[in-house]
Amino acid sequence: MDFDTLVKFIRVQGCKVIVHDEKKKVDETLGYFIEDPKPQIHIATKGRKKYQLISTLLHEYAHFLQWEDGFLKYMDGICLAYNLWDDWLTGYVELNKREKQIVRNAILSIEYDAEIRAYNLGIQLKLKHFNPTYHLQTAQSYVAAIKWSFLCRKDWKKRVGIRLWPAKKLSFKKLFAPLKKREKKFLKKMKVKPRD
Repeated sequence: MDFDTLVKFIRVQGCKVIVHDEKKKVDETLGYFIEDPKPQIHIATKGRKKYQLISTLLHEYAHFLQWEDGFLKYMDGICLAYNLWDDWLTGYVELNKREKQIVRNAILSIEYDAEIRAYNLGIQLKLKHFNPTYHLQTAQSYVAAIKWSFLCRKDWKKRVGIRLWPAKKLSFKKLFAPLKKREKKFLKKMKVKPRD
């Protein structure tokens, strides 16, 4: 199964997929899933390698599966994590230390679950161009970027220094652990623009 066949497969599962061939990013991301008004995935393909497209599409499809099986609704019952994160990053709301931890851990749980689902689907579907090493490294990078955003109150829409992160599945312990000294040092060097 290649990228185009995966797009068709996801559509058959009940999620619309909009491929933006002319764009490098959509809404400042490589791809995203939204549930309203109907579930749909948007993915930018310009200038990207096939293994990158497969990983992004699988990750967003995993968010659709989370929505479909009620996991996202359950997590929203804990807190509207992404809304709170965005409002806090832009300065619309202030969060105390405990509230930040709850929001951070909810987002990490959602993204971790999506990465594991996506990884397992890549293996099970025997997808052409699926690169397990790349996928696991981007997952580690993404988790580190989320953690870092809660330390510096900045966000960036890319996975950082992919080759520096281990190509292995995260344990729950590692998922919620603070960033290590060397990870912080590396992330501090990244050029991060505050949100507008």
